[in-house]
Amino acid sequence: MNIQKYLDRINNEEERNNNFLHLTANENQLSKTARKFLGSKIDERYYMGGGNKDEIVDFGHFTALGFKGIEDLIHSAKEAAKEMLSASDVNLNVLSGVHAMMSAILSTTEPGDIVMTVPLQYGGHFATEGILKRVGRKHIFADYDLNNLRFDAEKIAKKFNDSNVKALYLDVSYYLNPHNLKEIRKAVGEKAIIIYDASHTMGLIMGQQFQSPLKEGANVVCANTHKTLPGPHKGMIAFRDKGLADRANKIIDGCLYSTPHITHLVALSVSILELKEFGEKYAKQIIKNSNIVAKAFVDLGYDVRKANTGRYSENHQAHIFIDDKGNYLSLYKRLIKNNISTNFENVPLGGRWFIRIGTAELTRRGMKEAEMKQIAFLIDQAFKGKNVKKEVQKLNNKFSKILYSFDK
Repeated sequence: MNIQKYLDRINNEEERNNNFLHLTANENQLSKTARKFLGSKIDERYYMGGGNKDEIVDFGHFTALGFKGIEDLIHSAKEAAKEMLSASDVNLNVLSGVHAMMSAILSTTEPGDIVMTVPLQYGGHFATEGILKRVGRKHIFADYDLNNLRFDAEKIAKKFNDSNVKALYLDVSYYLNPHNLKEIRKAVGEKAIIIYDASHTMGLIMGQQFQSPLKEGANVVCANTHKTLPGPHKGMIAFRDKGLADRANKIIDGCLYSTPHITHLVALSVSILELKEFGEKYAKQIIKNSNIVAKAFVDLGYDVRKANTGRYSENHQAHIFIDDKGNYLSLYKRLIKNNISTNFENVPLGGRWFIRIGTAELTRRGMKEAEMKQIAFLIDQAFKGKNVKKEVQKLNNKFSKILYSFDK
C-alpha cells in the first residue's frame, strides 16, 4: 500500500491551514506550552492518577503506574477553574463537547425524564435531541424570543409545570449576549436542573467578561474546550453544588469513559492556567474586537445583527448578513480563493444568510482594532471579485505568536 500519497495530501492540508486566515467562531489556537506534550510518547499511556509515594495507583482490584507530575498540574488547573467559574467541583475527564453534554445529561437525569432543549432554528445543537432519544429521555423544546434574543421564561415555566420537565439544557451556538438565566431560574423554581452549555463562551466566563452561569442559577456548566477557551479538543463540566457534583462525578468517572486522554488533559490544564493568568485581558480584547469588526462592516454598507444590549456583540461572535450580496456558495468560494476561512450560516435568523465571524483566535494571535478593520475590508473586496490573496497572506504572516499564554 502506498500510504505516502495520503500523507502527502495531509501535509498539503497542513500547509494550507498555516497560510489561511481563520475567522471561525468554533476554533482557536493552542499555545506552544499547551501543545508541548501532544506528540509525546506519554500519549500512549493511560492516566489513572498520580498514585502513592511510589507512584503506584492501587484500586485493590487493579494496579497501574501513576503520573504524579500530571496529577499536580491537573489539581492546580481544577482549583483555578473552580475559582473562575464559582464552582464546587469540575470534571476535566470528559473527552469532547458532545461527550460533556451526554455526561451532564446522563449524570443528572434518569431514563424517562423530560429534558427541555433549544430548537435548531434558534441556534440549538444539532445532536442534543437525537442523544436524548437514544438514552431514553423524553424531549421538549424551549421557547425563544428571536426578536429580542432572550428566552421566554414564562412559557418555559408553564411547560415545566404542565409536562413535569426535569431539566433545561441551554445548548445555544449562535448568540451574541448572555442568556436571561436569572429570570429563567426564578420562573422554573429551585428544583429544576439547569445545564448551561458554555462551549462557545467558556473562555469569556473564565475571564470574568461574560455572565457567570453558576452564580446566576445554573446547576451545571459543560463545554468543549477549544473555542474561547483556547485548549485542545476536549471537554469539561463544572458543578454549582457539591452534593450534585459528587453524585454526578461518581457516574461520569465510574462508567462514562475509560481514559481521559492523558496528553490532551495536560494541554487542557495548561490552557486553563493560562486563562487564570491572562484571561481577563484576553476576554476583554475579544469582545472589543467583535464590536470593531462588526462596526467596520456597517461602515462598508452591510447589515449587521446586534445583541440585545445595543452593542453588536458581547462575546466572540459578529453576525454579518450577506443575503443581499449574492449566492452564498459563490461568495464562500471567493473567500477560499483569497485564503480566508470562516462560517456561513442561515439557521437561526429566519433563513437569512450571514457570516459568523469569530474573533477569539484573531485576538489570541495579537490582532486588534486596525486588523479588524482590515479584515472587513479584505472580505468585502473578495466578495466584489477582487484578488486580495497577497494582502491576506501578508496580514496572516505578521501574527505568528500566541499571546495571553506562558510561551516565551
